[in-house]
Amino acid sequence: MTLSMLQEGKVMTSTLGISYRILKLLGSGGQGEVYEVTAGNKHYALKWYHPHMATPKQEETLVRLVHNGKPDERFLWPMDFIKTSETFGYIMALRPNVYKSIVNLMKRKAEPTFKALCRAGYELADCFQKLHSLGYSYCDISFGNAFIRPDTGEVLVCDNDNVVINGASADSVQGTLGFMAPEIVRGEKGPTTETDLFSLAVLLFYMFMLHHPLEGATEASIKCLDIRAKEVLYGQKPVFIWDPTDLSNRPIAGYQDNAIIYWRLYPDFIKDLFMVAFTEGIHTPSKRIVENQWKRGFKRLEDSIVHCLHCGAENFYEDKSHLGVSSICWCCNQIVEAGAVLLLGQRAIVLNPETIIYAHHFHQDFDFDTEIARVIRHPQDPNKWGVQNRSTKSWQVTTSEGSSRVVAPGKSMTLLTGTVIDFGISNTLGFIK
Repeated sequence: MTLSMLQEGKVMTSTLGISYRILKLLGSGGQGEVYEVTAGNKHYALKWYHPHMATPKQEETLVRLVHNGKPDERFLWPMDFIKTSETFGYIMALRPNVYKSIVNLMKRKAEPTFKALCRAGYELADCFQKLHSLGYSYCDISFGNAFIRPDTGEVLVCDNDNVVINGASADSVQGTLGFMAPEIVRGEKGPTTETDLFSLAVLLFYMFMLHHPLEGATEASIKCLDIRAKEVLYGQKPVFIWDPTDLSNRPIAGYQDNAIIYWRLYPDFIKDLFMVAFTEGIHTPSKRIVENQWKRGFKRLEDSIVHCLHCGAENFYEDKSHLGVSSICWCCNQIVEAGAVLLLGQRAIVLNPETIIYAHHFHQDFDFDTEIARVIRHPQDPNKWGVQNRSTKSWQVTTSEGSSRVVAPGKSMTLLTGTVIDFGISNTLGFIK
């Protein structure tokens, strides 16, 4: 039996003068071991490095990260440093058990709703945007570094000890093969914020498609997927499985079904983002999808969720009336009726119970603090729904019959199709379809 490096009950003092008591070993990996520790009545995690991994460069990185502080509460960031004559480690917050890894999602051991998945995609993009805005590169975005709370879509980002100043070389960390940008696989450059964007796109594709974006017919034809074969697949000759012009790497039915099934579920606007990320973005790093594009896309995707009236499954609204076809529920194969939809310019927001319209929907500025409208149930008739004015301006409302009225702040209007609403914001009229 292999003994752990630190024994239960051992007390260690950090550079900040805080004493931590070892409670138990939580896990181990290539870099070291992780323990649950306590200081006073609070519990933390301690990552303790194997001596051969405790390099001066790693120490320098950790000391800087502890000193600079975390970009956001969603990062399990190094918050204290402990050193002995042989090695060192850092203290971070414990990850609550309600958060599950992307691996759990891939194995269907975690089943988030599409709504939660949209929030998770938004939050991950937001997390890495905050990291990058501080001049950092994460270097190793992959399965093991992001955790999702399946019931809400909240996220945590772990393993932040390899974060470096953008452009600086990471200590023996180039990324995880399959997530690494092609130029890193080819040995042309090291990790940067641009290569992080590629890795983030791969992670997001996995989350929404439960499949790798480059694993199609080529991967299926490989008899031995060794390191050399992977370098060709992910670096030398990467081809997106849904590339619009190169059809050579399409997923194989019966073998790569997730890629086929899930790709069909989503509206074109979100597929277009992945299309750019893995066509132009493969070959031209400057054209990769940036975090704000993902954030707008996933918020729009969340706004398009419609529940099937027959089975309750979440679907995505996409107006196909110009094609003369109806949306079919992926679960029960019945026609999906969207109910009421608010059109704001080219954007469609499905008006589900308790849908909230924010300032973001008008300005695309991620202002989710300022409410403009909210879908509410009629207090006397639960079968009737309305839209409440949550803004500070009165609305000018015109019904399909041509009658007009003013809806003052705090007041509500009945949710009727054909109604035009002048919200008094950015010259944008709302149309309830």
